[in-house]
Amino acid sequence: MTWTDRPLRTAPLVFFDLETTALRPDRGGRICEMAVVDQNGIRFDWCSDAASPRDDAVSRQLPTLVGHLESGIVVGHNLQFDFRFLTYEAERLALNGLDLRFVDTLGLARSLLDVPDTYQLEALLSHFDAVPKKTLHTAAGDALATRTLFWHLVEHDSLQTLSDAHLQRLQWGL
Repeated sequence: MTWTDRPLRTAPLVFFDLETTALRPDRGGRICEMAVVDQNGIRFDWCSDAASPRDDAVSRQLPTLVGHLESGIVVGHNLQFDFRFLTYEAERLALNGLDLRFVDTLGLARSLLDVPDTYQLEALLSHFDAVPKKTLHTAAGDALATRTLFWHLVEHDSLQTLSDAHLQRLQWGL
């Protein structure tokens, strides 16, 4: 069985989000929060401490984050944004390359739903009458909300396999 044929219900899914200080890492934006959740709850939740230098704190936490992400299929909302920061920081810190399999709920929602032009996480949750379990616009809150959205999208279109969910692969620096 290939990765793409794997049933969604048995796939090792990890739901991921980053929060940043700005929109572009090449213009000074930095990671300030990182979170990973799975079916059981929060596995990793880090928020920068104003008392410690942000770059040092991120450099200590990034290998742990990458370990969590490589342990399963990464599911996130607008992963292009998060991966831009992740690869920028990994390169800056001279970390080994990344090899991630992922599903982006933003792309999945765009392909499955006919909703107005807003594909923000909060709007998509509202589309399904789903209430976030934690405050949005925090890494942990958005990762949990992404998990909720993902399963609503799966049920909405009766998705069965990782291929149905548009599984992709990110290989960087290998």
